[in-house]
Amino acid sequence: MRHHEIDQYARQSPLCNFDPRVKIASTVIFTISVALLREITPLIISLLFLLLIVIASRVPLIHIVKSYAIAFPFAVFASLTMWYSSGPEEATAMFLRITDSVLALIILVSTTPFFEFLKALRWFKVPAIIISLLLFTYRFIFVFIDELERMKLAREARGFNGGKSLLNVEALRTIAYTAGMILVRSHNRANNIYSALLSRGYTGEVRTLSRLRIRPRDAIFAAAFIGMSLMSLFIQAGVIIWTL
Repeated sequence: MRHHEIDQYARQSPLCNFDPRVKIASTVIFTISVALLREITPLIISLLFLLLIVIASRVPLIHIVKSYAIAFPFAVFASLTMWYSSGPEEATAMFLRITDSVLALIILVSTTPFFEFLKALRWFKVPAIIISLLLFTYRFIFVFIDELERMKLAREARGFNGGKSLLNVEALRTIAYTAGMILVRSHNRANNIYSALLSRGYTGEVRTLSRLRIRPRDAIFAAAFIGMSLMSLFIQAGVIIWTL
């Protein structure tokens, strides 16, 4: 089964070859600056900057939209809450803050291969146990999905006809059996995967063929994000006058 992996287009992006440590640090600085913004103008400017990065990354727009769609309901809920408590302007600013932050993180993980991302986190002294949890949690999501699809195919091959109400006893029994079998079969596959990793020398550390090395282009990337962050803060502080 083909999955919607967050890094499936990373190798095709021109931003893939940038140092992941620089991308992580730049994204964190940018996200922190966005969290400090309260005015709509710098938030819109930050959003336009991110859209330019999306175009430069050459990641398909549909992939960005699908990834953002997961966070969209939370952004709407937070904005509606702010609307009732503080008014439409604060609600719009809240929505833009969440959108800018989420979009920056999507760009980061969509242009960075997953193992390179974990390797960079390890360089930042993130504990190995957390790296392992991130790795296995992310990968085992697809194990669960595969097992769910296999169970669905097996039911259909035996003439199972769904569509009954959840209040139906047979429907509840089927859901319970399916959930139990998915957990058992996924656990068995997870053990096989872990044994395969151990047989290949896995010790908890992420190792890749490429070496982390900062180049001049990475300095340009960092300067763009840090410069955008400072400019947004200066616009809000009134140091730079910018009106839309």
